[in-house]
Amino acid sequence: MSSSLRATQISDLLKTRSSYPSVETETEMGPPTCDVVYGLFLEPRPEPDPRWTSAEYVIDQAVRLFQPSPALAHCELIMPPIPSDEGMRTQFATYFGRRSAWQTDKEDGFNFYLVENANRWRAVPIFSVNAAANVRSECDMELGVEYSLARYLSATPPLRYLAKWVPDQRRSPGHCATLTARVLKNSLRSTDAAPMHPSAWYGPTTLYHEVCATANWRGARIGAATYTGMPAETASHVEQLLRGVMSPETVNEVGDAGCMEAVRALTMRVCNTLGQGDPMSQRLTQQQLATALLRWVILRGQKPA
Repeated sequence: MSSSLRATQISDLLKTRSSYPSVETETEMGPPTCDVVYGLFLEPRPEPDPRWTSAEYVIDQAVRLFQPSPALAHCELIMPPIPSDEGMRTQFATYFGRRSAWQTDKEDGFNFYLVENANRWRAVPIFSVNAAANVRSECDMELGVEYSLARYLSATPPLRYLAKWVPDQRRSPGHCATLTARVLKNSLRSTDAAPMHPSAWYGPTTLYHEVCATANWRGARIGAATYTGMPAETASHVEQLLRGVMSPETVNEVGDAGCMEAVRALTMRVCNTLGQGDPMSQRLTQQQLATALLRWVILRGQKPA
């Protein structure tokens, strides 16, 4: 992206070949492209969940004790449903006791993402040309990867020197940060958005800090420092997504175009606070972006209750 871009050109962050292609435009010009994906990070619970196994409790303690602040419990990838027929390939993750997969169960996702863990998600943008298509293709090559609790050892400060000897080829076992970092390294290879270290070097928080630093640098190049706010219609869409009734009706009323504009504006705001905000404002804007994204992708197109 050119450093001459203005804040009003935020459309380049979620780029389509025309602003909001109609069905006819998509047919004539090909499917729209999307130049941003998002790292989705989960803050730990205030107290351990009594339903956890011993291993899950150990993971929780490890991410609290051996990571820098803010200690984050989990990370995964989320991308806007662009083009529109990609609505089922928007969240890619691995969890303890499961293999990596697209998170396609909308009912289970509603409870897990929007109820049980509401207000503990943060989203940070990751910019690269045709990012969503490239990341989706790479995620497809990492389906069914085995979860590895042992990879947390090479993500702790005393043992990070071991990370360069840990297998890092596709489909190697890994925990959430290992897999997320590897997908980004392989899909965004040779770009400034790709993680710098071996995948096994990362825990959720160390990956978060690197993604934030890159988003801050990118945001400065697109004018985030001079961002002064959003148009009234976009602000209305943001308000509906964040504070309206959490239902398919609300998201469908805003529509994909309105959700896209809301996410664009919140993305710019995240970049702005990364450059000149305090930790509290950074956390708030990232939480708002995560909420908007999760409500859009999970509730989008669902039948009313």
